[in-house]
Parts: sequence; C-alpha cells; structure tokens
Amino acid sequence: MEEEFFSESVREKLIIAGADEISRNGLSHFSLRRVAAACNISCAAPYKHFKNKEEMILEIIRHINRQWELLCGQILTLFEHDPLRRLTEVCVAYVRFWVANPNYRSILSISEKEMNSVGHTVSVEDMIRSYCSEQGDDFDETERTVWAIKAILYGMTDMMEKGELENSPKTYEYIRKTVEKELN
Repeated sequence: MEEEFFSESVREKLIIAGADEISRNGLSHFSLRRVAAACNISCAAPYKHFKNKEEMILEIIRHINRQWELLCGQILTLFEHDPLRRLTEVCVAYVRFWVANPNYRSILSISEKEMNSVGHTVSVEDMIRSYCSEQGDDFDETERTVWAIKAILYGMTDMMEKGELENSPKTYEYIRKTVEKELN
C-alpha cells in the first residue's frame, strides 16, 4: 500500500515537473531527463510511470484538463439555470485559471481541436457557440462572438501577466462586464 502511494506521489511530481518543462522548453524540446532531474530521481524512473515521452505529455495534458473540467463543472452546476451568467463566469474562470497557472500556458494554448483529441471536454469556444445558437445568432455572428470573446480573454490574461492590469477583483469584474456586453 505504501509503495503504491509512493508510486502515485512520484507520478504526480513527474506530471507537475513535466508541465514546468513544457512551459520552459516547449513541446518540441521536452526532455524526460530534465523532468527526472527536477524530481531528483534517476533518468530511468519516468519509464516506470510512462511508456515514453509522448505518453507522459498526454498525461500532463489530461491532468491540466481534469483540473479545468472540475472548475468548470462547479460553475456549470452553480449557474445551471442562467445561461448568460454561466458562460460569463466560465470565461472569468478561464482567465483566472491561466493567470494562476502560468506554467500551463503552453498546454492551455494548444488548439481546441488538439485538446479534443486527448479528451478535453469543456471548451469555452463550444460553450460560446452553443449560447449564441440558443440566442438565434447566425453562423457569422456566432463566429464573430467566439473570436471577440477569445480576444478579450487572451488579451486580458496577457495584460495581467505583463503587469498592465492588476490581478484583482476589480479586473475580474471588468472582464465579467466586457464578456457580458459582448454576449448581449
């Protein structure tokens, strides 16, 4: 039992160190040796937990997706009967998640299509499209709304990371109001 716990603990450390490795060096320069060194374990140890580098990267993506999906699930339940508020709060949470997890940025910025291929189920783009469809928007208006809101979210996140905007409740209220205005 203790050995199983230790094994899961090492696996979790490898996933977290792997996310940091991707953040620093990108997917194309990902190194299992550097991940192992960051965890103070032998360079062979990651292979006890992952078949190869690609499997580890997929597990890192899945780990991040699970964290995002848990957060989204809470918001979706909390605002179940208010579609506008539900979508707005998911958008605000998206920015919070990016800002709180800067080492996930390179994973979070992978395209929606690529994320869906590894089991990503909560897509902000899909939520916006669904909301717009429910509002009777045509295809062109829906796509304009998707890209406008993504620009707001990415732009505000970038501005917060650069220190141009404060990471404060007031900023998140600005984000909330800007997204709501775009959706109305």
